[in-house]
Amino acid sequence: MKELSEHLFWDVRRDGVDMERHAVWLARRVLEYGHWSDWQALVAYYGKDRLAGIVVEIRSLRPRAFAFCRAWFQLPATAFRCSTTPPFP
Repeated sequence: MKELSEHLFWDVRRDGVDMERHAVWLARRVLEYGHWSDWQALVAYYGKDRLAGIVVEIRSLRPRAFAFCRAWFQLPATAFRCSTTPPFP
């Protein structure tokens, strides 16, 4: 997705990222390091409902990103994997 900021791909080849296969990774990367325009691009690509399903599967999120997701999707903290599962089993 060319709309996403270059800095999100500092450690991977941009053309190697598959929007479907790497959706959880990409959502986390945008939430933690992206700009508002990157978030808007994800919402436009996946749609709000599908993006909610992706975001709740993220294993760990920084507190600020977690708070944003709870507010944006209007979901309780317990709906997110990052709040119910230890990050390192």
